[in-house]
Amino acid sequence: MKDFSGLRVLVVEDELLVALALEDILNDMGCEIIGPVSQIEEAETFARTRDIDAAILDVNVRGRLIYPVAEVLTGRGVPVLFCSGYSDTAVLPAPFRALPQVAKPYDESALRRAMEKAFGHLRAEGRAQGSVRA
Repeated sequence: MKDFSGLRVLVVEDELLVALALEDILNDMGCEIIGPVSQIEEAETFARTRDIDAAILDVNVRGRLIYPVAEVLTGRGVPVLFCSGYSDTAVLPAPFRALPQVAKPYDESALRRAMEKAFGHLRAEGRAQGSVRA
């Protein structure tokens, strides 16, 4: 089902098998994948310099928290979906607690629901059809 066709999604995930599974799911949804990126520094560079419509961010990347990258993205108006093996939203800093989350390992239907919540509005704005973002 290609319900997110053309949506440019930054994927930050440090576990190779998890990243590959996520990539397969996003490809099936029609997304254009940016990454996957497995290091905070590279993710921050991508967040600052790439045309990105949305982001799926692992909370813990190689033992470091993803929040500086999330701050850059949200500052640019890019919606963020957090993914984590942790079930407690209290681990997220207050500014991010209201943002959608999905648990790992990924369940495709749960991921789709979380993406709809986080990114569904982008289709109405035309971004999910590959429009150019300033």
